[in-house]
Amino acid sequence: MVIKITREQIIVAMLFLIVLAIRLFLSFQTPGFDYDSYYALRQAEHISQTGLPLFKDLLSYSGRTFIAPPFFYYLLAGFSFIMPLELAAKLIPSIIWAALVIIIYLIVKYLTKNRTAAFISSLFSGFVPVLFTTLNQASVYSLSLFLIFLLSYAFLRIEEKGFTTMSIVVTIILLLTHASVFILLISFFVYFIILALEKQEISKKEAEIALFLFFLSLWFYVLLYKKAFFLHGISFIWQNIPSPLLSSYFQDISFFGVIYAVGIIPLLLGVYAIYITSFKTRNRAAMVYISFALISFIMLWLKLVPFQIGLLLLSLNLAILSGVVIKTSLVALSKTKISRFTWIITGALVILFIITVIPSFLVKPNTSIPPPEDVKALEWVRNNTEENAVILGKVQEGFLINYVADRKNVADSNFLLIKEINQRYDDINSLFTLRLKSEALRLLNKYDVGYVFLSSKSMQEYNLTQLFYAEKSCFDLVYDKGAKVYEFLGCDVEQ
Repeated sequence: MVIKITREQIIVAMLFLIVLAIRLFLSFQTPGFDYDSYYALRQAEHISQTGLPLFKDLLSYSGRTFIAPPFFYYLLAGFSFIMPLELAAKLIPSIIWAALVIIIYLIVKYLTKNRTAAFISSLFSGFVPVLFTTLNQASVYSLSLFLIFLLSYAFLRIEEKGFTTMSIVVTIILLLTHASVFILLISFFVYFIILALEKQEISKKEAEIALFLFFLSLWFYVLLYKKAFFLHGISFIWQNIPSPLLSSYFQDISFFGVIYAVGIIPLLLGVYAIYITSFKTRNRAAMVYISFALISFIMLWLKLVPFQIGLLLLSLNLAILSGVVIKTSLVALSKTKISRFTWIITGALVILFIITVIPSFLVKPNTSIPPPEDVKALEWVRNNTEENAVILGKVQEGFLINYVADRKNVADSNFLLIKEINQRYDDINSLFTLRLKSEALRLLNKYDVGYVFLSSKSMQEYNLTQLFYAEKSCFDLVYDKGAKVYEFLGCDVEQ
């Protein structure tokens, strides 16, 4: 049997390869990952060694329990058998992010029945600026967002043979990946409300599959997270994040921030698509993505999703909706005397999009990647300290301490199931700025700290060159090459 490859498939494959090549080129310009990615690396490393996720971790918070769906970490672990883990953690998320252009091409082609509109929308989705803030992240969101849009595509075609099964399979994989599936499921119910308000008939099969997937997801996550919910109450929704950190995890949405993240062309076209779909064309399938964009925006506004992820969802939905306007415009042009210039106008739109997003790429992304001197300091810690030593570092550096130094931390950025997290967070921060030796000794003994890791990032953030209370009688500066490592000699407060 000969498989015929069409021109359409070649063009979409080329777009995928271009996006992937640019992502990999930019990603490999910077060695390492952002701080939170080292959690994924530890999970994948543990799975590759034992076959099981790291549920009981003796290093995080000097001993704690993790709750997390493990599918993404199994994926990284599987590829680590054929390539180095850190290479897999760069390559696999980039492939998944780039593959979004294929899914969005299929979605827009189904919405518009127009290949040109589908291609331009997928081009937008491949180069929205916010997507390139994920370059050095081994993030579970790469897989979860891909699966979310794949599920939305299956939902569009739910009346067709095989797509019900596909919806269930994709949802199960999503459940084993990340809880962000609820954003899409809530969007389905908003879609039903919009249909009811417009007095359009709600498909029985759509309603059944949406309800089934919602209750399946609810049942699964109640079982998985019930302990965290009972422990943290309503703060479970915000992942038990310490109060001082909430503003950085869940930022206020701004008009200029959306323009920067989405790009002015997809934003204008997407917003106009919402208008013409709502008041003119009544495109039923497009209403799914209007609902999805609306829920993404509301969750961003109410700070119910991390800022970057909310912007990614909003950007990709607007890129999809922009295809509706492009198709409408192309149809209108085809009925005029300038129809033979359609390709010139289409090319001008693409060029205009590229010109408007270039400034976003020229600005160095605000990614949080450990400096080489900090990594070298922790490698020294791994080779020169006791195996059960507790290392004090910033909360942001907790996973890095676990992965590179293979030592216990006092805290990291996974806050679920941690009691009195605000107090712990305040104590850690104060240990970098305290001048009173007695209070510093009390806190160091409280958390059984053996070494203090004063990274170059910490010195820059707190405007320090050394710890104020690190007197020779109680501390020994054992490493001083860009970053500093102090050994705590175990003094009591009385000393």
